[in-house]
Amino acid sequence: MNRYATAFLLVVVSAGPAFAASAVNKDSEPRTLVVTEGSTKNDLVVGPGETVDFCPAGCFVTFPNGDRQALTGSETIEITGGKATVN
Repeated sequence: MNRYATAFLLVVVSAGPAFAASAVNKDSEPRTLVVTEGSTKNDLVVGPGETVDFCPAGCFVTFPNGDRQALTGSETIEITGGKATVN
């Protein structure tokens, strides 16, 4: 029984990052997203052409234009022309 619990835990831990949201910056300059998880706010700077994984357990994101969106952790945010869209 202990073997099954250990195997299950390893699968869950290794699959965790696969369920994170990601942000793709297609602009030629860095863009900043404000990520709120619980009561903690962090600035997430996404460089030009960079893809960043974040928010594995759900969060709120404030986009460069001030819009705010709730994420579950499986979305992809594309930033183009200073505007963000959620897919």
